[in-house]
Amino acid sequence: MTKVLSLDNLVLHIRNFSKTDMVSSEANTKNRIIEPLLEILGWDLLSNEVRLEYPVRIGTKSSYVDYALMLEDKPVVLVEAKPFDATLSDDYGSQIISYGRVEDVHWAALTNGRILKVFDTKAGKTEKDCFVVGVDLEKLPQQASELRLLSRESILTGEIEKTARRLATTKKAIRSLRRRQQDLANEFEKALLGITGPGLENRVRIVSSQLANQAVQLFEQKAEAPRGYERTFEGPMPSEIQSIDRKSLSQRPPGEVILCPSKIEGVEFLKKYNAWGFVNISKRRRPKYFALYVGRPESSVLYFGEVDSITKPLQSKEELTKMEEEDTWSFETGKRVVHLRQGSLVRFVDPIRLKNRKMAPRALRYTTLEKLIESDYLEEL
Repeated sequence: MTKVLSLDNLVLHIRNFSKTDMVSSEANTKNRIIEPLLEILGWDLLSNEVRLEYPVRIGTKSSYVDYALMLEDKPVVLVEAKPFDATLSDDYGSQIISYGRVEDVHWAALTNGRILKVFDTKAGKTEKDCFVVGVDLEKLPQQASELRLLSRESILTGEIEKTARRLATTKKAIRSLRRRQQDLANEFEKALLGITGPGLENRVRIVSSQLANQAVQLFEQKAEAPRGYERTFEGPMPSEIQSIDRKSLSQRPPGEVILCPSKIEGVEFLKKYNAWGFVNISKRRRPKYFALYVGRPESSVLYFGEVDSITKPLQSKEELTKMEEEDTWSFETGKRVVHLRQGSLVRFVDPIRLKNRKMAPRALRYTTLEKLIESDYLEEL
């Protein structure tokens, strides 16, 4: 198995590559820069998740996209590559967007190994309308938050959609602020004159104009990074959770494991709160460990952690002081939240697969650490 690069090493690769005579070669750009980048984003180049030269039928002819990133045998991202020294023109962007529309693929990307542009093919008619974010790959890991939008996990959990909507709303707000900057200056002037009184109109007018300009600039600066992706990463994503082999758990004390089922979207809740809710757990049960079964397309027991505490049966949402309202939709009175020991949450590199889809768990169950270590399939737990 090849070692996945860190972002720092990728940047070094890019800088070294820029000094070679291969910068006009698309093939070398793909091999040296773009494919390692896809691996950093969690896409397995040796699996069926990455299709090369994906055919797109336009009229009576077929065109080919350099990469199709697949989930459940369906393309979810189309990636068009260009030589390192090529300029990423609007025409190139429009082309990959049109391919996405033909194939009904929501997300598209265009890159030359120096710049990466991400597009929402359903956001509008033009390249400008569809543009979500641009990443200067030589400025990594500073722009890791933006790059992460194309990660396998971001696509799986739908986080890219939430972030794209926020960015679209932000861009609309910025355009509105720019158009109405003079109105903002007038409001500042009115407020300042109400405090200073007459006689300073010229000075107040100049200050108000400067304040309006600075307010728009500050809003733009604060809105640049996609919210919720402040952390950088150093290796395969997601980097904030360590990946381990199940055999390594044999060094831990034996104990009961509470196994909870989840859709892929639930993983964000687990990572966000280092906790799992909302579940019915008997007072008599004292599970030492927690495991999460993640449904399609993963269909496997994928995450594990040590139980730190379990709340008493909750009577109202007001008791969830550290959870956002949008994350409490499944709350029911009498259910509990399982809190994990800080830093204990890990992801299995050898997850326990579901052998028969008809046996997919729909409710929590209990097992033992020994079975979690030894089982090949979920049905054996």
